[in-house]
Amino acid sequence: MVQTRAVDAVLFDFSGTLFDDSAVLTVAAVREAAGAWGTVLDDGPAASLIEAALAVADSPEGLTRREGCDRSVRRHRTVWTELFTEAAVRSLPGRAPEALADALYACLTDPLCWEPYPDTAPVLTALHRAGVALGVVSNIGWDIRPTFEAVGIAALLRGVVLSCEHGVVKPEPELFEVACAELGVPAGRTLFVGDDPVRDGAASVVGMPVYLLPRDRAVSRPRGLGNVLALAGC
Repeated sequence: MVQTRAVDAVLFDFSGTLFDDSAVLTVAAVREAAGAWGTVLDDGPAASLIEAALAVADSPEGLTRREGCDRSVRRHRTVWTELFTEAAVRSLPGRAPEALADALYACLTDPLCWEPYPDTAPVLTALHRAGVALGVVSNIGWDIRPTFEAVGIAALLRGVVLSCEHGVVKPEPELFEVACAELGVPAGRTLFVGDDPVRDGAASVVGMPVYLLPRDRAVSRPRGLGNVLALAGC
C-alpha cells in the first residue's frame, strides 16, 4: 500500500515559532551594540535599559503604536526606535537616548541575536528530507533570511514571505496566498504552523490547515515542533 503525506508543504511563522523572541535583547549584546554607537554601558545600566525597552514596547500604548508597523522597513524602524528612545530616556536619563535606541534596534535586527529553538533545525531537516516544501511567513520589519543562514538552515526553505516586502500583514489573507504561490502548493495541501490564534490562525481563511503552538516557550526547551512531523504525515 502506497503511503501518502498529509500535506505537501509546511509554512512556519518566525518569531516565537522557530526562533525565540524572548531572549533577543541580552546584556552582553546591548553592551556591545551601545559601544559601537559610542556609549559605554556596564551590566546594570544595560539590564535597566532592556527592562525599560520591553516595558515600553509591550505596554498597551506600545502595542497600539506597533500595530501595522511591519508593513514597511522604514515604518518598522521609525516606530521601534521611537519606543526605544522613550525607554532610554526613562531608564538612563542624560545618556544619549537616540544612540541607545539605535543600539537596541541593532540588537533586535541582528541575525546572531536570534536563537532557534532546539527542535527547529531537526524538524525542518526531517521535513525537507521527506520531500515537504518549506517556507516562512512573518510579520516583520527587516530581512530575516540571514538569521536562517547564520544557523545553517536557509537552504531548507523554498520561500520566505515577509510583510515588510509586500506591504501586507497577517491576518490579511493576501500574505498567505503569496506564500502558497511561492511554494507552488495549493493552500489545502499546505500546513501553517504558528503561535498566534488571530494572526496565524487566519491561514485557515484561505483553506490552509493550521497548527498552533502553545504560547509558553523557552529557548532551552524544544518548542513542540516534533508534532509537525506527524501532522505532515512524515
